[in-house]
Amino acid sequence: MSITLFHKDQFEAIKKAGLLAGKALDLACRSVKAGMSTWDLDQIAEEWIRSQGAIPTFKGYSGFPASLCTSVNQEVVHGIPNKKKILKEGDIVSLDIGVTVKEKFDGTEWGYIGDTARTVTVGEVSNSVKKLLEDTDLSLYEGIKCCKAGMTIKDISIAVEKVAKKNNYGIVRMFGGHGIGPKYHSDPFIPNWADYFSFNDNTEIKPGMLLCIEPMFNLGGDDVRKLKDDWTIVTADHKMSAHFEHTILITENESIVTTKI
Repeated sequence: MSITLFHKDQFEAIKKAGLLAGKALDLACRSVKAGMSTWDLDQIAEEWIRSQGAIPTFKGYSGFPASLCTSVNQEVVHGIPNKKKILKEGDIVSLDIGVTVKEKFDGTEWGYIGDTARTVTVGEVSNSVKKLLEDTDLSLYEGIKCCKAGMTIKDISIAVEKVAKKNNYGIVRMFGGHGIGPKYHSDPFIPNWADYFSFNDNTEIKPGMLLCIEPMFNLGGDDVRKLKDDWTIVTADHKMSAHFEHTILITENESIVTTKI
């Protein structure tokens, strides 16, 4: 396992990338309305990111064709923006975004990344769907409480899972949170369920780590599948899914949610 530990002199650049990601996501979420396409949202986000002198992390990452992941209703994550995907009243849409800021450190150019996601409603939705979003967001903050030096990744997983179990949600197990390094995804994997550690090593949280907590809960079962586009993940039972994420910088004395505005 290779975990990036950032130097304290890099923290300001990390916080800058997180703030830009948080602002880009907020702009995209505030732009959501019935009748617009997910492609429209992608263009809004990308234009703003580039206007700030930053780079959309996702565009071209492992071949992903857009700057924003837009996952609608039963789509869990990695939905590709599409001019034909028109949002309508009663939909929910997960918007996931990454922003890269390039700055030099110790003579080398680094890419500092903020990664964040939020699921929002398009107009009115049912009470059960509204509660799904509220509880998934709650689990994110329960996980963030455990992002402290000396605690472990398993502590985060336990806190997130507790919220899902209490409300009988399906937990997406194929994906989860992750470390975030100069090349985006990195160790450690941060599952949203604790049994993962029956077969895998636990990891102590240390100063200098940059972690993404990323709960994904379903109204139905746990199972998901990948669509033919080789990106979009959907629930196997076609039930609604919610997804929230923040990037957290671990320091000696505190944990900083870099993507919160």
